[in-house]
Amino acid sequence: MRIVPARNGWLWLVKGFALFRKSPAMWIFLVLTYWIGMALLGQIRYLGMAVSTVLLPAVSVSFMIMCADLDRGVTLRPSLLISGFQSRLVSLSVLGVLYLLSIAGALAIASIADSGALLEWVILGREPPVGAIRDGSVSRAFALAAAVGTPIMMAFWFAPVLVAWDRMGPGKALFYSFFSVLRNWRAFLVYGGAFVLAGAAFLLLTGAIVVITGGLVAAMHFFGIAFTLLTLPTIFGSFYAGYRDIFPGSAKPEEPASR
Repeated sequence: MRIVPARNGWLWLVKGFALFRKSPAMWIFLVLTYWIGMALLGQIRYLGMAVSTVLLPAVSVSFMIMCADLDRGVTLRPSLLISGFQSRLVSLSVLGVLYLLSIAGALAIASIADSGALLEWVILGREPPVGAIRDGSVSRAFALAAAVGTPIMMAFWFAPVLVAWDRMGPGKALFYSFFSVLRNWRAFLVYGGAFVLAGAAFLLLTGAIVVITGGLVAAMHFFGIAFTLLTLPTIFGSFYAGYRDIFPGSAKPEEPASR
């Protein structure tokens, strides 16, 4: 497996948007279906969030298959939403369990800063005490969780598709993913900067809507949902573009090994 230096990270978002433009209506339908499914699963107390996290690698492979099909001119179809579950599901599930344990570990470490307020917020849905917010302990916990979570995200960034398409074991996939991101940190820095700019634009637009509608909550919710549905396909497409950029010698879009 060869890891090559990536080009500008912002190009991944450009390519992701190009994939979205090829089938916007079906993209929105598939993302909305996934969103609703995860929301329903999340209603199962405790277990729902754990299961959705374990399934995340397989789901991410489904979206990568969608991108590969669009890349070679194949029309999207609803059945692709479960295509990532059709091969190497055991390895992808192991990866999901490792991801769940890693996130839980990061939150546990962050509890040092706020006595578990952030952990309870994420796991139990309990809002942090006002005192924990005022004294900055929750903010420190966020910062600590981000510091611990960064190498975790690096290791899991490309791991699902490396397991599915390149037939790596979970451990090897995590290794290659981590060092591929580390080697291309400049491209990922630009990529992250593009997200910061997009977030700033979202806040500005939200502020404008607040002014125009007089703070109408329904309008802000509608804008938030619409913005998410329009941007998620681009983000999924950017993952695919980054993978193809950094691992050019891997499984080809015409014949992904997960099929």
